[in-house]
This record gives sequence, C-alpha cells and structure tokens, in this order.
Amino acid sequence: MSGEDRNNPARVPDLLRPEVLAAFDRATFERDGYWVWDNVLTEAGRRQFTASLQNLQDMNDRIIMETDWAAIDYESLDLPRPAPEAITPQALAGYGGGSEQMGCVSGKLREYMNKYRVPEIAAGEIKTNGILPEFFPQAYDDFILDATTEHPQMMELFAKLLGDRFILDHCVMLNRPAGSLGRTWHAHIYRQGQHEVESDIGTGRYVTTELLQQQCVRNLCYPEGATVEDGGELAVISGAHLYRIPFKARSKRPDYHDDMRADWLQGKTHPCTGEPLEILTLSMGPGTIVSFVHHMPHYAGRRLPDTPMRWGILMAYRTPDPQASPARWSEGVPAHWADHNLAAGLLSSNAQQVLQADVPSG
Repeated sequence: MSGEDRNNPARVPDLLRPEVLAAFDRATFERDGYWVWDNVLTEAGRRQFTASLQNLQDMNDRIIMETDWAAIDYESLDLPRPAPEAITPQALAGYGGGSEQMGCVSGKLREYMNKYRVPEIAAGEIKTNGILPEFFPQAYDDFILDATTEHPQMMELFAKLLGDRFILDHCVMLNRPAGSLGRTWHAHIYRQGQHEVESDIGTGRYVTTELLQQQCVRNLCYPEGATVEDGGELAVISGAHLYRIPFKARSKRPDYHDDMRADWLQGKTHPCTGEPLEILTLSMGPGTIVSFVHHMPHYAGRRLPDTPMRWGILMAYRTPDPQASPARWSEGVPAHWADHNLAAGLLSSNAQQVLQADVPSG
C-alpha cells in the first residue's frame, strides 16, 4: 500500500528522514517487539505535527466548554447520563489542556460517537462532525488525515511493520500536560479479543519465538520528544510480547515498575535470547516515533511539574482479520464521518483502503 501522488495542500512532502526509514531491521523488531524511529521527522514534519496537535487540543478544549452536555438525550440513546457535577462549567474547564481527562464523556458515549453523529457536540464556527478531536483527529486536521492514510513515507513506514495490507485500528491524541499521572503497566488485545489465547495475567504456556502475524502495531509520535528528564516517557519490556499475554488489557491496572519486578516478571526470560525480562525506559528526543506490538506491556511515566506539554499522537494499525464480519469501515473509524467524506469526494482511494473494514462489504 503506497500513498498516491496527488496535489494535497495539507501535505508536507519531505515528512520523514529516508535514512531513518531505511535503517529499520525486521528481525530486531520481531525479536524485541518494538522499534524506535529516532528523529525520523524532518524539521518541517516536526513543526507541522506540533502545530496540528496544538490546534487540535485548542479545538477539543473549546468543544468541551461550549457543548451543552445536559442537552444530549442520553435516555433515548440508551446511554448513561453524566452526573450533574461532571458537567458544571468548573468541571468542564478542568477537562481541557490534555488528553484522557474528559470526565463528561463516558465510555459508552465515546463508543456511540464512533458509530453515530451526536449533533449536540458543537462549538461556534467549528464543524464538529459530532465527535471529538481527541478521539479522531483526522476529522479536524487535513495534515493528520494525510499522514495517517496516504502520505507515501508514512505508508512506507507502516508497511515495513505490517506488510502490504493494513488498516487503521484507531488514532487518538495523547497530549500530557505537567503533572499528568501517566499510565500504569498494561498491554492490549487485537480487535475485541476474539483471538486471544491467554488471560490478562497469563500462564506462559503459549510462549513462542515467532511474532504473531495477526497483529496490531501502535505507533506513538512525539514531535517534541518524551524524555525521562521531563516525564511522560514510555517504558516497554523487550521480549514480553512473545508470551502473547494481553497484560491487564481488560482488568484494573495498579502496577508500577516495582510491582512488575516483584510479581509478573518473576522467572520470565526472553524467548529468543534467554535473558531475564527487564523494564526498558525509552527517553526519546524530538521528532521520534516508536512502534510496538499489541501484546507488548508498556507504561507511560508521570509528567513532571513545570514541564511543557508532551505532544503526542497514537496511530494504531492492524493486519486485517479474515474472520471479521463484512463491513464498510474499520471499527476505529467513525462511520458517519467516513460516509460523508466519501460521498463528498474527500477520501482518496488510498485513504479508503486504510480506513476500510477487515473484510470490506460490497
């Protein structure tokens, strides 16, 4: 799958450094479960990713504040109504300035937004598409849409990880302000977990030296970096993905580094090297993308006080599931947005391929 050569005013032509793309080693990625594309963004690419994320965060904050959350007919949509104290002006003001902190949006409302437009979500002149920028930034930013669905260099990067055919699993902003608590240790399931062979803790009996081919790869882009010095850094466990355990993907996640060392990591070795599994903290400079597979346990550190925003975007893609039911669009793509943009001629053929379902209908 390769990006189309077309006149796209939102495109940054030289987005990635070719020498960093060329340095990718497939065997190392499969063995370790992650790959750091160090300083892969060009200066122009870094500036544009940062500018887009800043603008998207501003839009998200405005929509949160200006939407009349109480006016949504939750009952007719079979959705839980938020507690009154969760949608006061004071509460709404506290949800801005970063990602994963919107107490006015339940998980069920977020799922609904992914399928159906919610017209009450609105803010002045911003065309909201009935969804929030944090949950699908492509709906609000043409550069992000291009970078995630058709830019030739980005498509080359994703193809190195996933092969010729891949589809968008989901894409969200992950901006971390000073004081953000980060995320404790966890891994993820492929789709809804239909093909998982282990529990959230696992037994270790499915350990292998072969990379699972039915794969979802998460790609975190940090245009301004994510360092240990500022916090918000990523940590992984090289080789743990080969145990095929979706560590606490569907359960509570209380584990910090010491908890992992004292419990889950005990007795586990890298299936390929025989070395004990160890926590690796990745301190990444500006313009870096890190890619890791869905069974890789990972952790995001607390953002330290008095530090600038850690700008970030997660772009997750998967190999298609041949057993999925036929559909038009991937489960992580807002169908109402995709239908509208397809009808308006705003989706290129390459974008349609990336956004389509595992088993396309029609």
